[in-house]
Amino acid sequence: MEPVLTFDIGGTWWRVGLLTEEGEVRLLSRVPAVSRHGNPDRPTADLQTELVDFLVRSAREALREHALDRVGVSMGAALNGHTGRIWASAPLWGSEIAPFDLLTPLRAELPALTWKVINDVSALAVALRAQAPPDRTKAAAVTVSTGIAYRTIDLRTGHIPLDPVYGLQGEIGHLPVEFAMDGRPVVARCDCGVPGHLAAYSSGRGIEALLTTLDQAAWLRSPARSGDRPIVVLARAVRDGDPRAVRLLDAFTLPLARILLTQTTLDPEVDLTVLSGGVVELLGDEYRASVLRNLGAGGVYGVTDRDPGYFERRMVLGSRDGLDALRGAGLHAGSSPPLALSGTRPQSRTGDRR
Repeated sequence: MEPVLTFDIGGTWWRVGLLTEEGEVRLLSRVPAVSRHGNPDRPTADLQTELVDFLVRSAREALREHALDRVGVSMGAALNGHTGRIWASAPLWGSEIAPFDLLTPLRAELPALTWKVINDVSALAVALRAQAPPDRTKAAAVTVSTGIAYRTIDLRTGHIPLDPVYGLQGEIGHLPVEFAMDGRPVVARCDCGVPGHLAAYSSGRGIEALLTTLDQAAWLRSPARSGDRPIVVLARAVRDGDPRAVRLLDAFTLPLARILLTQTTLDPEVDLTVLSGGVVELLGDEYRASVLRNLGAGGVYGVTDRDPGYFERRMVLGSRDGLDALRGAGLHAGSSPPLALSGTRPQSRTGDRR
């Protein structure tokens, strides 16, 4: 495969990389994301223009040093996987539903390049397929970062099932969940503006917000710890074995674990689930252990009582380098035809088919 320029556009960082002929990813640059979180008063259209400018500028810089003709963009956004058209992105643009055809301005600015846009979790799934053990047949990629999402992939064919009209799958960060501390319900608001979504409690941004407000986290906010972000302090305390920190982490992973339990019950063919994203990378093995504790406490009826290691064998961490979204977007753009395509969309139904 020829080298591919690749982007990972998230709600916290924007990364630029190069997928080499050998299939390795070289990180070229990383800059803070231009998002609603840091620019609350800027119109969404301006933020989208800023994104286009960044992609075009970075591509032109890369073309000065490398012979390239393909570009893959991993987008932290709900988008139509058939067309690449973006529907919305709470981490990037907040609560506004802001449909955006990203490919059109990119192709207009640099028509000599072949641009492919893929959802970031779909990109993780593509990278997962390239690295999965040969004895696994179906896998799920889960990202826990500024937002949360889930994607399944058939490891034998590369097929990622998508809604046939709207091109979506696995936007679990916007599922309603329950969250409580000491038996008392806690209501928090997702970046999309709706209270009670999974992302409000289990995403990086949700955890940070709760750590600054929960009475049970007051000990993390002491003056001696004020120089670090709350989630960093939490991660350090979890690694040190502080039972208060472990209890907090288990509370934050519980809503996600319950959704994974439901998914396991409904789709038992998934025999590998890979956890990735900024929160997972920060907490590492302790994050996986917390999810496993909650999965074990819930259990799958008729299965885990007879097979206590059921989840232990199926739940793993993603690549430690944090570059899987870049890797997957590059593989998607570099293959011909592109990977991860779903089935034919029915033409008799209405929907976003642009």
